[in-house]
Amino acid sequence: MDASGGDQAVITPEPPAYCQNHLGPNDTLPLAKLDWEKVSVPATIGLWIFLSSIARIGFSVSPLKKYIPESCVLICIGLVIGMVVLLMPGDSDVKLESDMFFLFLLPPIMLEAGYFMPMKPFINNLSTILMFAVVGTLFNAATIGLSLYAVSEAGWLGYQDDKPIRISLLECFTFSSLISAVDPVAVIAVFEEIHVNQVLFILVFGESLLNDAVTVVLYRMFEAFNEIGQDNLVAWDIYAGFLSFFIVGLGGVIVGAMFGFLAAFTSRFTNHIRVIEPVFVFIISYLSYLMAEMMSLSSIMSIVTCAMVMKPYVEENFSSRSLTTTQNAIKMLSSISETIIFIFLGVSTLTEHYNHTWNTVFVLYTLVFIFIYRAAGCLWQSVLVNRFRMKRITNKDMFIMSYGGIRGAIAFSLSALLCANIVAANKIFFTTTIVVVMFTMFVQGITIKPIVNLLAVKKHEHTEPTMNEEIFSRVNDHALAGMELILGREGQNHLRQRWIHFNNKYLKLLLIRDHKKVRHQQILDVYQRLTEQAAADYIEMHGAFHPTGSNAIKQPATDETDGLNEFKPSVNSVSSDVPRISVVEPDVEIQPVGSRKSQEARRQKNILVKSMFRPSVSEPPRRKESLMYRSMKIQLQHKLQRQRRTGAAVPHHRQQSGHHAHHGDHHHTKQPEKEVPQMSPPWAQEKPQSELTSLPPWRHQDVKPAKVTALPPWLQHDEDGYATVIAISSSESDDGSSYRRPPCHSA
Repeated sequence: MDASGGDQAVITPEPPAYCQNHLGPNDTLPLAKLDWEKVSVPATIGLWIFLSSIARIGFSVSPLKKYIPESCVLICIGLVIGMVVLLMPGDSDVKLESDMFFLFLLPPIMLEAGYFMPMKPFINNLSTILMFAVVGTLFNAATIGLSLYAVSEAGWLGYQDDKPIRISLLECFTFSSLISAVDPVAVIAVFEEIHVNQVLFILVFGESLLNDAVTVVLYRMFEAFNEIGQDNLVAWDIYAGFLSFFIVGLGGVIVGAMFGFLAAFTSRFTNHIRVIEPVFVFIISYLSYLMAEMMSLSSIMSIVTCAMVMKPYVEENFSSRSLTTTQNAIKMLSSISETIIFIFLGVSTLTEHYNHTWNTVFVLYTLVFIFIYRAAGCLWQSVLVNRFRMKRITNKDMFIMSYGGIRGAIAFSLSALLCANIVAANKIFFTTTIVVVMFTMFVQGITIKPIVNLLAVKKHEHTEPTMNEEIFSRVNDHALAGMELILGREGQNHLRQRWIHFNNKYLKLLLIRDHKKVRHQQILDVYQRLTEQAAADYIEMHGAFHPTGSNAIKQPATDETDGLNEFKPSVNSVSSDVPRISVVEPDVEIQPVGSRKSQEARRQKNILVKSMFRPSVSEPPRRKESLMYRSMKIQLQHKLQRQRRTGAAVPHHRQQSGHHAHHGDHHHTKQPEKEVPQMSPPWAQEKPQSELTSLPPWRHQDVKPAKVTALPPWLQHDEDGYATVIAISSSESDDGSSYRRPPCHSA
């Protein structure tokens, strides 16, 4: 009871949702029940993704792929879904929420863009990209905003409720700031399908990435100015807006770099638990995005910088399986996000009909101003940067850059964030933004590929650089850096070399686990396979090959071999028909099993030891297919003919094997030889002992030449009637070993 003596009211709280709809005493136990409300949201999204994936599979095998971009097909699917939603009874409030877009759908796309960004072309063109991204976006925003304000002041927008439609200057600048930026999602979707050259793609795509900082700053600045009011602005507000350009852009880069180095340092300690390696790439990069968003910095710049910074170090620390999983997962998440974004664009176009206000004059003038000022900005900026570029931007590239300024989901989401209490013309801006996005996606996206083919714009060939190209590129970089140093001008080449030196000396030591190990494991794997294949071909061709000298390996007898392989045969016990190879033991230290070295490093060293000296694949015994053999045979035939014409005597070793020289030439008629003075050719004449050092090795009788451990196969086999040349070896008997030369057939 309360103080007045009355009964105290008892408030019964309402049970939560999961405590409702319980069975009553008169209900029976159902075998199954349908609860769509519980799974409606994730089931709807999953069904849309499934249907869009089926549509993409069908689109990939259809002839429409040559004419229509995939993004346009996804928008059309969204339009169909939006029509179905409108025809369904009940609430049709299905739209692309701005928070859902910026916090969940955009980060995977930007992560993929930064992770697979070609670093060297991006760094080489960074100054040009900054020119188009910063100066170009400011130029477009200023010119479009002023032109639309002039149209509004001229009274050309019509009337509403018998009053002329007026749009203030700050509202025009707010709209121009969100509509003037090129969308990176749309650029990726369109330009990756037309395969333009790498420089053109880097310029357009880099501009779309970096102008996010300018777009976000302008949008937030003018939105804040609208909240304050045009009459209440002071000078400090203008200065703060100017400084926010540097704070937002550079702040996003710094946050992304910090998280990138954190991801690289963390990946150094994941060698004992490989299964969690891909987690650090996704979680840390996403945390960098959220941190920048929380601090009102450029979140796109943050996650792109994080991906670019951590990539070279993470790839060195990760295993090959983890690296493949990470790359495939990044591309998969990016593809899913693009699918959802373009579908929601189509759905929101029809379902958010209550946010639409159509103004024909404003829409048409916006499209005209966008094209005119985009073309003018690309023209004067290209002319300016060509004065300082070694590789100039051509007129065709200028046209494609101006025509490829596609707007997309970022402009759509920013226009949806406009509040009616702050921006009175928000519905006009929302409708105009949708028209601009659809026009640029469909009209420009569909026609840009035929225009590229018509203008014969240079396209990018997807080929991996060869080893010679990589070596030349590095030598060229060093040469350019040296020239800059000599001229006393520290350009980008000199700065790149200083960064490489700093990276190799400090950062790799800190961020890479085994920074001294041999890089590029795939090269070692390929070399090992080639070595094994060469050895297998050699053994299949010649039967076997045996080490020489002290490299004959002693193998103890085992029960399986019954002592047959107790010892490898020595050099002298090997037949001369079997090719012999000198295997030199390399001076490489093999770490024992209990060493602190990682097992991966020991395996790479073992691969190098096994593959350092390998048997060369010799020609098969059939010499008819050997170009070298045919050439030497023809030369010896011509030489023998000249000797017979001049009456020179046949060398002694040729006379001994004369029956070999005419073996198989029974169709020749043997002519009687004339008696001519016996003259020996210069290479067969007696020479004094002082000139002994100039004789060929097989003519040395007193001085034994160096040991010949590997003879060409055509000098060792007895097939096809080869002539014999005697050679003396220091490790064999005094009668020498048999060299073979090709037979000398008469003409």
